Amino acid sequence: MKKILIAATAALCFAGNLSAVETAGGAAATTTAVGTITAPIVVGAAVGLGFVGAVLSNNRGSTTSVEPGPGPGPVDPTCNGSDPLVDGVCTGTTTTVTVSGTGTTTVPVTFTYMPTT
Repeated sequence: MKKILIAATAALCFAGNLSAVETAGGAAATTTAVGTITAPIVVGAAVGLGFVGAVLSNNRGSTTSVEPGPGPGPVDPTCNGSDPLVDGVCTGTTTTVTVSGTGTTTVPVTFTYMPTT
């Protein structure tokens, strides 16, 4: 992309110099001394050649294809502590103790969480 911008900048520099073409009067006043090659044609050709040169210089690279390996393989999911893995979900139990004015209540609580891989 940088090469295309440099070529376009160079072409625009030449275009500024080519805009002051003097021609003789009379019937040939609409053309230059070369004939029908006018400043816009020269600028267009310079930009086109710069673009073609940039494309040609950028397509000379080479690529190396690297195929991915088999990888580490599947990793077994693990749960914290002694919690069992049930249908892809870790289930754990804990006991909640509630103390009130009349006594103590113990309630088992079951919870679930995603295993680590």
